[in-house]
Amino acid sequence: MRILHEFSYERPRTIDEALALLAKHGGSLSPLAGGTDLVVGMKMRGILQLTPDAGTPSARWPAARRVPAIQRPAVVMSLAELTGLRGIEIGADRVRFGPLATMSEIAAREDLAPAVMAVRDAAAIMGSPLIRNLGTIGGNIVNARPAADTAVALMCLDARLELASTGGRREVGIDSFFTGPGTSVRRADELLAAIEAPAGPGQGSAYLRLGNRRQLEIALVGAAAWLRLDPQTGDIAEARISLGAVAPTPVRAVAAAALLTGRKPNAESFALAAGEASAGVSPISDFRGSAAYRHELVKTLVERALETAARRAAGGGA
Repeated sequence: MRILHEFSYERPRTIDEALALLAKHGGSLSPLAGGTDLVVGMKMRGILQLTPDAGTPSARWPAARRVPAIQRPAVVMSLAELTGLRGIEIGADRVRFGPLATMSEIAAREDLAPAVMAVRDAAAIMGSPLIRNLGTIGGNIVNARPAADTAVALMCLDARLELASTGGRREVGIDSFFTGPGTSVRRADELLAAIEAPAGPGQGSAYLRLGNRRQLEIALVGAAAWLRLDPQTGDIAEARISLGAVAPTPVRAVAAAALLTGRKPNAESFALAAGEASAGVSPISDFRGSAAYRHELVKTLVERALETAARRAAGGGA
């Protein structure tokens, strides 16, 4: 039995060509960036030895509930030729990530401002070196997994996403992008064209996660923190906290972050916010960990992420 189903393959040379293909094929087309999620999803039916009329995997094998969703696009469109979607542009007050920037490329950028270091943290711990060399930040966002590392990191940075179609371009805040596990507000005819995050002075961010294994594991809990310090007093002028793997989508801990405004960036403040962040989520229990364990992880990881973000905001380096 063949592992991959039959499909058409397109390799546009320009973004306009790619958008035209998306407009033509809609939801039957899947863009291919690094392929670290898409190809696995396309192989999954063959790996589970399912025929098209065999029903859902979980109906035949309970363990299949743990695998990614099966994907059977009629058309696969490679983004390899679209050089305009590559690279990282560092400006005076913002950073623009091309959606085809790989995790390895992001992790290697030592010139990223402290304000956006959470993204580098996330990219550096994702998968294996092979996965990081292939996997892209755009793919990690568009796949819309609740535990997507860079999505959680970008959410605490208040990042903006640029979506392009033949009808024009629109901006969406990443906090309103995700609608459920594997789903988002991106339309079938749209392509993620850019990711932009503010990066001003006196700001610092950090991302931490914990899984059952040190490597090659999705997060049991992921936590990101961003802080802006008052240049005169050193107090916390503004804060954001985001969490992954504790809800159907990456989420912001709004109430927890609000507790930090005007407070000193110290252990007492961070413990207070971490406790509120834990109380504000309702994680599930599954084969990877209990809800109670995830609640404790939220406390620990938020506290540590805040400590690192504060140190970076104050100019303390990595």
